[in-house]
Amino acid sequence: MKGTVNFSAKALAVIFLGACTAETVPDSGPARPANVVLIVVDTLRMDHTSLDGYERDTTPFLAELVSDGATSFSQFRASAPWTKPSVASLFTGLDPLGHGVLQHPDRLHSSYNTLAEVYQKAGYQTAGFQTNLLLSSAFGFDQGFDSYNENHLVGHSQSTGAELNGAVAKWLDDERDPELPYFLYIHHFEPHFDYLRSGEEWVANYDGPLTGSESMEQLIGATDKLRNEEFRFLASRYDAEIKYQDQLLRDLWGEFGSRSLQDDVVLVITADHGEEFGDHGDLAHQYKMYDELLRVPLVIRSGIDTGLVFATGEEQRPQGLRDLGATLLRLTGVAPNFHGQPFALEGSLKREVSEYEPSLAHTIYFDDLRQARRREMLVSGDWKLIRQEGGAGHPERVQLFHLSDDPSEKHNRAEELPDVVRKLESELRAKLLRNEEVFQPDRKPEATQLSDELLQRLADLGYL
Repeated sequence: MKGTVNFSAKALAVIFLGACTAETVPDSGPARPANVVLIVVDTLRMDHTSLDGYERDTTPFLAELVSDGATSFSQFRASAPWTKPSVASLFTGLDPLGHGVLQHPDRLHSSYNTLAEVYQKAGYQTAGFQTNLLLSSAFGFDQGFDSYNENHLVGHSQSTGAELNGAVAKWLDDERDPELPYFLYIHHFEPHFDYLRSGEEWVANYDGPLTGSESMEQLIGATDKLRNEEFRFLASRYDAEIKYQDQLLRDLWGEFGSRSLQDDVVLVITADHGEEFGDHGDLAHQYKMYDELLRVPLVIRSGIDTGLVFATGEEQRPQGLRDLGATLLRLTGVAPNFHGQPFALEGSLKREVSEYEPSLAHTIYFDDLRQARRREMLVSGDWKLIRQEGGAGHPERVQLFHLSDDPSEKHNRAEELPDVVRKLESELRAKLLRNEEVFQPDRKPEATQLSDELLQRLADLGYL
């Protein structure tokens, strides 16, 4: 199914990243406001799903949604290779350098207008259900939610997806106001390490040293000793988590179906980042900018007719998580004061390629002197540029990949194609300049007074 996009007459809006003009945007959305269910799956890389030609059928439910008319986007990327800045971009419509939430203790500034706040001001009932400690209300991620369920933050070594589904079902029965449209944000955690499912259906004849009980700290410490067999063993357990997660999504959507609530919902399923299994020599996520960490699934299914149509196949262009919120607001007819560019609408597909907005991601890594340095990534058409900040004896590093020819990003072509590098760096500088214009010094991440308990939990999970 790689590269295939199916959509019905009830599909939503055109996708091919770019600015929307007044001529291409309807003056109003559907007569009856659509409900929005936005589900983010933690740590789900696109190329390990059944939507991308993967050899293992890890996401049959997502594939069924697409077969039944939902739209899948093959070139959708997170805004950062880890949760906190990526979800902050989803909530604010800003790149990480725009909202400034770049490190674990950072709190999203209360002055930012979040997606939940926009829907709340538009008369929606808003509720959040989440399972990641980094998205705690202590870090400001509850802004704009009438209720924010954090009762399932138990850490990496337990699975709470079924309980989270139960909490959503209870909200639908006990707290949902049938007179109001609703915006639900649901954050599932299952594919994140620890891997609690064995993956035995895919692990065959493995007789190596790993048992599946190792901590990520132990695994990362032994990365240089891991063979391909060990990476495959871990990836099989990860795939088992994805399949379990897919069933949880099926069960959750079934809760809406059993209450006859599917028809007036815009359902969105995506992820905050991916995971590496030796693709570029490491495990886990957070510091690199390759597509195993950044390219994530996006599936959108609408039960209402918005009058808008998604672009398909080769007409799709790179899209970024920061622009998803603006797109949802456009689909539901909400005219917000909100950052981000809605995915372009039908009629704009004949624009020059240079007019659409490239996809940007950002992270901070630490060198061997523990100095914080920036890594940035820009995707424009088939080209991807990664730039690593230099300084203190570390030279700046630039990588250039042609994604159609080299989807695994193994062949750096920066030296042989300096003109392409210069063009992409110009685009990157323009985007970074716009981030600087948006970012206000008085909106730096607020100082968070973390309790001793929260600090200990962050440390226990490896976040400090």
